[in-house]
Amino acid sequence: MPAPVDGEQHALAVFCAAVPELRARAVRNFWEDTLEMHVAEVAAGGSAVSACRELDLSVAPPPNRDDGVGARTDWLAAPSLVGAYVCPGKRCPRRADRDEQARPPRCAVFDEQMRFVRC
Repeated sequence: MPAPVDGEQHALAVFCAAVPELRARAVRNFWEDTLEMHVAEVAAGGSAVSACRELDLSVAPPPNRDDGVGARTDWLAAPSLVGAYVCPGKRCPRRADRDEQARPPRCAVFDEQMRFVRC
């Protein structure tokens, strides 16, 4: 049975998924340095909860289930492969699928390609 997802892991998944859009907004509104400071802090082991709070990202409590399946990731695109792309830093429960051009997803926090693991 998978371990429950704690608040920090959930916040990291939310933060990672939001970084590409945040980068686009930061460029438009001239706060790239602030965003990149938060990305660097989180990548170095800093608190994703704090980064989400300071960037005004909504982080609901971790969506744990007691049915043995683990964290609910229905807010992410459903994977269509037999397996999943997971966090390269092994720090969050984020799952992702390839994009429209069949490119593997990238982790916005660690700036690396996400790892594919068989389920």
